[in-house]
Amino acid sequence: MAVGQVVMAEVDPDRRAHTMRNHTGTHLLHRALRNVVGDRARQAGSLVTPDYLRFDYPADRALSDDERRAIEDEVRRIIREDRPVSVAFMGMQEAIDAGADAFFDEKYGETVRTIRVQDYSFELCGGTHCRASGQIGGFVITSDRSIGSGMRRIEGLTGAGADAHLRARSDALDAAAAAVGAQTTEAVPARIAALQDELRDARRRLKAGAATAAGGGGADGAGGPPAAERLVTGAIELAPGVRLVAAAAAWDSMDTLKSVAKAVSAAFGSGVIALALDADEPQLLVTVSADLVTRGVSAGDLVRAAMPALDGKGGGRPEMAQGRGTRREGLANALSAVRAATVEAAGRSGS
Repeated sequence: MAVGQVVMAEVDPDRRAHTMRNHTGTHLLHRALRNVVGDRARQAGSLVTPDYLRFDYPADRALSDDERRAIEDEVRRIIREDRPVSVAFMGMQEAIDAGADAFFDEKYGETVRTIRVQDYSFELCGGTHCRASGQIGGFVITSDRSIGSGMRRIEGLTGAGADAHLRARSDALDAAAAAVGAQTTEAVPARIAALQDELRDARRRLKAGAATAAGGGGADGAGGPPAAERLVTGAIELAPGVRLVAAAAAWDSMDTLKSVAKAVSAAFGSGVIALALDADEPQLLVTVSADLVTRGVSAGDLVRAAMPALDGKGGGRPEMAQGRGTRREGLANALSAVRAATVEAAGRSGS
């Protein structure tokens, strides 16, 4: 391996052994990569440490799933076959004639050191290696990512590191199976597909219900969000010519709440509409009809008056404003603050 860096552990024999596994594993990765995607995938840099290996190569796309699987399978096959790894010194031209991988943008002396994995890989390299491929123990690619235009980086693990990585993935799959209620890990994809179907159906039903509520024809006897028609019926008069619709409900989204507000406005005419989304992060929408805006009632002021009850911030135009908070339990007080601020603003205009 002519290009790259090898980080060796001089004191800890175990870490030195891990480094050797990753170094020989990098040679196998290099050969498998070129066998699978072609000779263009030549080494452009590498790093070998006791903990992982890294390999850079020129490419304009990521490995496909099939290519990644083929590379891992080939490296693992060579590991299982426990092929001898031999070191030989020879002349540079002799090494090239014998088929050693060498890159001519690197500088070599007249005599070079070669590493051969029997009948598989043959490279110029000055580092230390396993005596046989079986000592690598295992191999897994952990990532394949872009590091710049036309250049990619593979990272991988060998030996105990590969075992730990695969064990963690297996544990995560077991946890996922338990979370989605699958009887076996093999049943996880089918169970996820079933849950996705259920979610799509639930969203469809929620959307249909929201459309009904926005149109004013929905029934909410089961405790669902109030329909636009009922909200208008429940309007209260705060002062002569000043009416208020105020409600907090668990609409499925702010888009749905806005649709309801639009339907209320169409049926309501003159007045103030204050609708709050009952959620972990409560939100408030206030609209003020044009005639009340001319009387000094501002939606932005009403939202700002309500926000302390929600520990939030908000504002907007006199005709429409929004706010978002963090205290769900403050919704009732927020709507009360809107009511009080509306009465105050209307009182000022009438004085």
